[in-house]
Amino acid sequence: MSKKAKGTSPRGDSESFKKTILPNGLRIVAERIPHVRSVSFGVWVDVGSRDEKLEKNGISHFAEHMVFKGTKTRSAQQIAQSLESVGGHLNAFTSREQTCYYAKVLDGNLPQAVEIIADILRNSVLLEEDVKKEKKVILEEIKDVADSPAEMIHDLFALSLWSNHSLGYPVMGRAKSVRGFSRADLVSFMQHSYSPRRIVIAASGNLRHSQLIGDIQELFPFRTDRGRSLQRSSPKAAKNARFKRKKTAQAHFCLGFPSFPFSDPDRPALSVLNNIVGAGMSSRLFQKVREERSLVYTIYSYIDFYQDTGILGIYFATSERQIRQALSLVVEELENLKAGKLSEAELTSAKNQLKGQLMLGLESTSNRMHRIAKHELLVGRFIS
Repeated sequence: MSKKAKGTSPRGDSESFKKTILPNGLRIVAERIPHVRSVSFGVWVDVGSRDEKLEKNGISHFAEHMVFKGTKTRSAQQIAQSLESVGGHLNAFTSREQTCYYAKVLDGNLPQAVEIIADILRNSVLLEEDVKKEKKVILEEIKDVADSPAEMIHDLFALSLWSNHSLGYPVMGRAKSVRGFSRADLVSFMQHSYSPRRIVIAASGNLRHSQLIGDIQELFPFRTDRGRSLQRSSPKAAKNARFKRKKTAQAHFCLGFPSFPFSDPDRPALSVLNNIVGAGMSSRLFQKVREERSLVYTIYSYIDFYQDTGILGIYFATSERQIRQALSLVVEELENLKAGKLSEAELTSAKNQLKGQLMLGLESTSNRMHRIAKHELLVGRFIS
């Protein structure tokens, strides 16, 4: 007789949210929203580029690509058509810490979405011919980033900030490592990393919990995972600078600081600070550097949170002769904030901006699915 799934509905969470842990260790977090017609469904694997060795950098991203190339019963084209034919959307992404396979469909097509994603994750054939072809695709993707300074600068910044730690590795990998990947590498990686203890399945929308859990138990019959949980080494930020000469019309600049993990209680405060610094047209950097001085077209600040650390970053692009002037204005605004030059009105406005952003985000089942999955992966509970 099989063991029953363990269900929880944490105190303080809405009754629509439920967390279920299957006997094999796989976690399911789902949120029922009966007044919408869509459902967003995602399978999150707790593995990304920071979990790779240098010689295998990019293997997480490569695996994400390869599962769409065909299964035992579906071709790559049939996978692509599976949900598009009913107006749905199927995609995936890899980050520094997670890999996610997700779909958004009408509520009546949720079982189909669950089955499709289960099929590509459990039954991909990973043909040697497809491995060779997809390596070429990813090498072109790497070239695309290299030709886009606005994208490449963020990889250079991460490499500079985290020095030799794997958190600074590019998600796509390096051309040298990608060229060396084999089918055996992929199979070994997925067998080791795609285990139930590392997987969170999340769904948000007009769904029935009991049906969803039943479908997952049937379609994701992983064996009980008795292996060790994922162990990560914490990075140490380095005071560093990195420059790359390239013939472009503008110079692209990125600077930033280490912050703290997603679980830190000061995370909302940093989100407010980010809004003040550069997250929007009313922010200090946008108003000072673009609107008042006309030195840039694009300037913004951003935050990234990880399991054990984080980033507050600032990006801008300008003519090479204006870099010093633009940078001095950025530093000036940071020094002003450090000195406490912040009015109650500006603080209140930034708080209200964050509240509005959060509330508007809750209108999207995709955003809500991402939210509950990230909370489970990074905190182990849903923060309502």
